[in-house]
Formats: sequence, C-alpha cells, structure tokens
Amino acid sequence: MLRTLRAFAWLRSRVLINSLERRGSRDTLERVSIAVEQLAPILLLLVLIPSCLALCAAGAYEGWTLGRGDQGSRVLEVIRYLLLSSLVLCVVGPLVMPAAERTSAVRLLLLPIGRGMLYAAQCISTFADLWILFPLALVTGVPLGMAAAGAIPGALVAAAAGALLIAGLAGLTLLVSLFIHLLVRDRKRGEFIALLLIVGLPMLGMLPALMQGQERYRGGGRRQRVEHAVEETSGWQSAIERRAAAIAPSELYTKVVRRAAANPATTALPLAGLSVAALLVHGVGMFVFARVLRSPAGTNSSRRVAGKARSEWRLPGVSPGVSAVALNQLRLALRTPRGRSTLFSPVAVFIMFAVLMLRNGSGMDFGPIRLRSGLGLAVFASYISMLSVSPLAMNQFAVDRAGLTLTLLAPLDTAALLYGKAIGNALIIGLPVVVTAGGAALLFPSGHPALWLCIPLALTATYLLLAPAAAALSAVFPRAVDLNSIGRGSNAHGAAGLLGTLGTVAATVPSVLIVVLATTVIGETSLAPAFLIVWIAICLAADILLFRVAAGVFDRRKENLAMLERSSS
Repeated sequence: MLRTLRAFAWLRSRVLINSLERRGSRDTLERVSIAVEQLAPILLLLVLIPSCLALCAAGAYEGWTLGRGDQGSRVLEVIRYLLLSSLVLCVVGPLVMPAAERTSAVRLLLLPIGRGMLYAAQCISTFADLWILFPLALVTGVPLGMAAAGAIPGALVAAAAGALLIAGLAGLTLLVSLFIHLLVRDRKRGEFIALLLIVGLPMLGMLPALMQGQERYRGGGRRQRVEHAVEETSGWQSAIERRAAAIAPSELYTKVVRRAAANPATTALPLAGLSVAALLVHGVGMFVFARVLRSPAGTNSSRRVAGKARSEWRLPGVSPGVSAVALNQLRLALRTPRGRSTLFSPVAVFIMFAVLMLRNGSGMDFGPIRLRSGLGLAVFASYISMLSVSPLAMNQFAVDRAGLTLTLLAPLDTAALLYGKAIGNALIIGLPVVVTAGGAALLFPSGHPALWLCIPLALTATYLLLAPAAAALSAVFPRAVDLNSIGRGSNAHGAAGLLGTLGTVAATVPSVLIVVLATTVIGETSLAPAFLIVWIAICLAADILLFRVAAGVFDRRKENLAMLERSSS
C-alpha cells in the first residue's frame, strides 16, 4: 500500500515537472508563462506554511493547557469555530474550486491497482485543500501539547479523534467532488449547474453585505417590527441549531478534547460518533466512486447543425471575415456556461440591487459603494459588465482551442482576426449594458440626460483603449481552458487577468476625470458628452496604432498559439 501511495506522489510530482519542462513551448516567453501558471499553487503553499505553523502552535498551547488540568482557554472556542467553518467549506469548496480530476482514476484502472487503493489515493489528494490543511495543523498540535504536559493517555485519545475528524473531512470533500462529477455527466445538465453556481454563489455571498447596508435605511417602526419577528423565531431556530451542532464532527471532536485530559474513559461516546460519521461518509463515497468508474464518460447532447439563415448573418459596416470572427466569439459566449455567466452575472447583480433599492426607496450601501439613484446603478452595472468579460477577452485566442488552428488556416489577415475578436467582445459587453442601463433608466428615471449619455460614451472610450491591450495579453499569456468548467479551469492566465483588470481601471480614469471636469470644475453638465466625443476620437486614433502593435505581437506568437491545444493535452 505504501509503495502504491509513493508511486502516486511521484506521479504527481513528475506531472508538475513535465509541465514546467513542456517541450511544446518554443520560446522563452512561453516557458515563463507556463512556469508562472504552474508555480502559483506552490508559491501559495509556501505563503501558507507560516499560517499552518501558527495554527499548530495554537493547538499545542490549548492541548498543553488542558493537559495541565485546566478547563482550557478561549483558544479552544476559536479552534471549535475554525473546525466548524472547515466542515462547511468541505461542502462549498469543491463547488467553487473543484480539484479532483474526473478521468485520472479511470485511466489508472488499466493498471494493476485495486479500486480501494484508487479511492484512498483520491482521498489523500484532498489534503492539499485549505479546508483540510488548516484543520490538520490544528488537530496535530493538540495531542502534542497534551503529551508535553504529561497527559499521555489524553494525547493518544485526542490524536485518534483528530485522525477520525480529518478522515471524515477528507471523505466529505471527495464525496462532494464525486457527486458533482456524476451530475455533470450529462452536458446540458452540467452546463445548467455550472451556470447556476457561477452566477448564484457570488450572489449569495453578496447578500450579507447588502442586507447590512439596507439596515441603514429602515425606519424606526419598521426596525422594531423586524426585531420583534426575529425574537419570535429565535426560539425554534436555537433549538434546531443546538441539535444539529451536537452531532457535528467538529463539536464531537471538541467534546473529546475537553474530556480526554481529565478522564479519557468518558470520551467513548463522542469517539464512537466520530467513527460512525467517518465510516458513513467513506461508505457513501466509495459507492459514488464506483459509480463514477463504471460510467466515466459524459453524455453529450447531439450538436445542432446551424441553419443556412444563421450562416448568412453578417454585421453591417465590416468585412465578411471580421463579421464571422465577431459572431463566432458571441456564439461562444452564448453556448458555454462561463460565457453565459459573463452575460448574466451583471444582469443578476442589477436585479438584486434594483430590488433592494425599490424596497428602500432612498438608496442603499454596498461597502464603500453608495447607490442613491438609477444613474449610479447604471454606472455600477455597466462597469461590472466591462469587468466580467475578462475571462474571455484576456484569453480570446486560447478559448477557441482547436478552432484557433482552423481560423489561422482561413483566408484572414491578422487585422481582420483581431478586429473581429474585439467587436465580438464588445457585443458581449454591450448586451448586459443595454439591459442594465435601460432597466435602471426605466425604474429610476432621474438625473441629467447628459450624464445618462455619458455612460455609453465613457464605455466606448474605455473599451477602445482596452481592446488592443486585451489582444496583446491574450497572445503573450495564452492558457488552454474549459469554458464548461465552474472553477479556475475556465479563467484566463493569472498575469493576463491581473494586468487586464488594472488596465480596465486605468482606461476608465480619463473618462471619469472628463466628466468631473465638465460637471464640477466648469459647472456645465451638458458639455460632458461633447468632451467625451472628442476623447473617443483620440482613443480611436490611439486604438489604430495600438492594434498594429498587438498585431505584431500576435504574428510573433502565432505558431505557439496554434500549438496550445496540442501541448496542453
């Protein structure tokens, strides 16, 4: 068993080294790009080492306190809540950052390795997740502290409880990951779930901050009614919470640790609870793992053949080649979960904020952002639309995967390809902007008309500066992605994403300063659109020059981009 596990560890390390030594990258820049992408998790792990040592020290201090016969300190309460948070993250984490590979274990079935060993290897691989790594550091320190205080029997019991807790958390993480793999076997169902998670989970995360800001606008009478309703429901909620917390593995572990130093014999019941929980999780996990191995392949729906009418669609004012590239980029956004999230996320944010503003009547706060009118809501939603296109715009060539090779073989020059991509990304941004800005104008029709006109003008100027930078970054930092993924597998290269975000902010600043100059310094709001039109003309001239630079970068990287799909497989 140990030899097999060592072989798995060597295999993962060899895969990492091979990715850094990838022969498919033919120039230094490509090697740097790949190295940055692959070394980022290692650098993150090095940063997390001090945190793990601090958690282990905190656990050792608490174990030493309990081993001396004290009732424990407040550190134990902190450990309790950290373990409870880890339990929640074991369920939520695999949904947001899936790490288990769906087909790796299936390929290993060709080797003389039992399914139980494959399951154990997959389970051990979850120890790299933060919600397993941090609790592991905590539960390692507690028995060490007890042993240092001389409570050897209690240390042994605490070590057994910690091992059962970590085994249960790892099994729960793997169970959720395997369950996700079963759900997404069907393509349509997987795309729907991916879209729901990409759009829905961030909305749920924003709700607490939104509700906190909403409280500032509630009147006194309404606040009293809310507090009265909370008091009426707190009784049965507390009862449910107490019953659920009593059987949570984190609470069972806390009970074992508290009793272990004083009287290890009284820990039999919570230890049995931890054992039952771990066995139950792993039993269900092995059943689901067997289902994944029996039916590893996804069931893809039959592709619909595009009709003749669709093939004749053409954007006015551009050549057929540019129109084809732009429409293909738009269809990519409409047909993939990541692309649909780019379109729907700003609309979802707008709907949430609009509903809360309608309920409050006078505005709302979201952290440092204060929305008082429909104009502010339109500006905020439009800017979110601009930022949300980053996974596509900052990786606009690699998202085509093998289709990029066919595009390069088509009778298109570099300028047509770059302009087509830029127009396609502009359409992806424009659709949610029209919905959100138009909805804000209909729901909250206030503000100077010139300021409403400044929104599309400022977005146009910003995008003219951003489009060539996005093309250059996509050529310099390409990354093979899966737009059906719900995790980091669909994100652009980290360097491209960071530089693209900074570039978006920098390109927005001149438009904001122009509006402030017209409205505050000069005091003529009606002049703001005229100033922005002049700025758009300047940006258009700069756009032509910058696209020539981006075309040169693309031509030098064309061969590497064509090899991206083959080298990543």
